[in-house]
Amino acid sequence: MFNNILVAVQGEESEHFLQQVVELIKLAKPRVSVIHVRETGLSHYGYVDQLASGVTKEQFIDYIFDMADDRQKQIYNTFKELGHDLGIDFLWMVREGTPGSEITQEVDRGNYDLVILGTKPKSPGNTSKKVKEKVLNGLSTSILIIK
Repeated sequence: MFNNILVAVQGEESEHFLQQVVELIKLAKPRVSVIHVRETGLSHYGYVDQLASGVTKEQFIDYIFDMADDRQKQIYNTFKELGHDLGIDFLWMVREGTPGSEITQEVDRGNYDLVILGTKPKSPGNTSKKVKEKVLNGLSTSILIIK
């Protein structure tokens, strides 16, 4: 089965995602690494300073970074509690950059049997599809995408 799993989280996964990851971990009892990428290339937010009065693009991006940091802490605490409950130590990794590239680089150097990705709900600015396409391109390991 799977002995070395990478779980890539962005923070907007559904509760269903976490339940599915837990069930798989309970069955396989693998080594599990969790990666969260703090996206630094936020240029896709475009002309926010022209759309939202009184808010510059930089202020909006700072707000997004603050939200991401808060969400990252929530994700970490969830996996910390989960690890305690299951008796599993999760390796927690935080990277900064472009999610698709950072996840791909970790897959290349980590010798993983399985990569688990979640999905984000469709919304403006959602880059989830691009991340999955980047990870899938040239991937030589199994991948599980959970809606």
